[in-house]
Amino acid sequence: MTDLILQTSNDYTLLFLRVVAGIIIFPYGMQKLFGWFDDLGGGIGIKESLERLKKKKVPVLVGWLIIIGQSFGSIALILGCLGRVAALGNFIIFTGALISHIPEGWTLNWLGKKKGEGIEYFILLLSLLLIIIIRGSGPLSVDFWLQSV
Repeated sequence: MTDLILQTSNDYTLLFLRVVAGIIIFPYGMQKLFGWFDDLGGGIGIKESLERLKKKKVPVLVGWLIIIGQSFGSIALILGCLGRVAALGNFIIFTGALISHIPEGWTLNWLGKKKGEGIEYFILLLSLLLIIIIRGSGPLSVDFWLQSV
């Protein structure tokens, strides 16, 4: 089982996709965990994150899993440490986000005329995560190093 989770190749495309996905998700996690990135519309911290999720009828346990998954999962993706596990956790989280944004249509709210954001961003991020789930973390990752030990 460990071999299946860690197995990866020396394909530098995987390194690029994994780091990009981790960098994209990092601010979401840090907004929820520490209240960072206020200028990006976040900066809410754990308490406010859980309250907002509760208003959306998300159970507290699932809210904690979202906070932990985005916070530590993004760092795990950047480092390539259990990359498949981190990608799968965030794939589940962002699938939930995609489902909640379906009523807003396909495109993002570029002109500020919509009630919310569309799903195109989530489709792109989910695609990156799916590749990591299937192919692994790639080179310059903890997984690659552990696989070769």
